[in-house]
Amino acid sequence: MTTITIIVLLVLFGGFIGFIIMLQMKEQARLEKLRKASLLNNQSRQVRRYLDDFPPQYQPKDLRLWLFSNLVSIFDELISLQPDDQLKRRRSNAAKEMQEFRDSKQKRKARAVNDELQVMELKRLFDSFDNFLNTAKEQKKIDSDSAFKYKSLLSFFRYKVSSDHKGYLARQAFLMNKFEDAIDLYKQAVQELEPIKDVPEADEARKKFQGYADEIEEDLKLQEQEDALMGDEDGEEDMDDEWNKFMGDSDFEKKKYF
Repeated sequence: MTTITIIVLLVLFGGFIGFIIMLQMKEQARLEKLRKASLLNNQSRQVRRYLDDFPPQYQPKDLRLWLFSNLVSIFDELISLQPDDQLKRRRSNAAKEMQEFRDSKQKRKARAVNDELQVMELKRLFDSFDNFLNTAKEQKKIDSDSAFKYKSLLSFFRYKVSSDHKGYLARQAFLMNKFEDAIDLYKQAVQELEPIKDVPEADEARKKFQGYADEIEEDLKLQEQEDALMGDEDGEEDMDDEWNKFMGDSDFEKKKYF
């Protein structure tokens, strides 16, 4: 085998090895692109769930706007990876929804927390959002002050959701005239917030629920007093009726010598 043949073979072998390496790099880049796209798609679904499943009372306006802007940003990253008309439409819809919410002056109506399963699901959602905030902070998608503010809110909401559930049950008991049960449930709502009573929002909620309990108790006392007075009046009326009956039934016989 001549030297030239050996050199040619070496060049061909080197070219083949380079070609294999290039294919591997292209495949690795393709897989990385797919991995990133999958991650972003998961994040978009996650953010959409926060937007849809957080009751309005647990989603202040600035937090909701941040979630919208995050969703739009995720779609921008996805479009840069894999341009797609459907993705563009979803991005456009999210941006439109964000703008309409920003411009709206209408206050969003609170959503009742009406069962224990809902309480558990919301607490899991709060934990998920807490992790999402940590990731966003690492990726520089949120500043430290905003992240701290929202994480503090989450700490409050974890207790508030249980308190709101007790408040809902108390309201239902009150509407069914189960006043003693309503008082007890409102007091339980106050107790749910005991661990965070120093938080201004928690203190405000505690005062509200305690106020409801006190008001019902005062009404019950007034009702008892009115019932007692009515009972006394009924007793007096019964005595008058007996006396009149006695006088009506008595015949005073007059003696002839009168």
